Amino acid sequence: MTDPHENAVAPAGAPFAVMLRGALLPSTVAGVVAVVVLTVVRGGDAFVGSLLGLAVSVGFYASGMFLLSRLVRSASPHAFFAVAMAVYFGQVLLLLVFFIVFRDASWVDGTALAVTALVVTIAWQAFAWRAMRTARFPVYDEPAADPEERP
Repeated sequence: MTDPHENAVAPAGAPFAVMLRGALLPSTVAGVVAVVVLTVVRGGDAFVGSLLGLAVSVGFYASGMFLLSRLVRSASPHAFFAVAMAVYFGQVLLLLVFFIVFRDASWVDGTALAVTALVVTIAWQAFAWRAMRTARFPVYDEPAADPEERP
């Protein structure tokens, strides 16, 4: 049995790694289902657009969570905020470049890309939230049982 007074401190980036593990597979599966459904409903032209939407969406969210899990090493709110904003800014710039490159591509079904990206986004948010809610991270120190042990 574990000692209730033993404080297990999770590293600062641990919540992001838990969210990445909890959301990556379900959102990828939801995206693959969207690719299949859109290909059947809209035809073969939707396959490439859907697949591109799946790859970009999963890549966007997974890279953000992965980078945050690796870069956030301090529990300082200021450091966390700076790292999170830098990662988000980089992601938005990459998305801008992606949209500029594929803006006029006739071989990409824009509707299929958008629907698949939306499905992956909703699945990612739902399962990342679920992973965070079911993870057990201590948010405060347990009080000492003996009053003499307190600092």
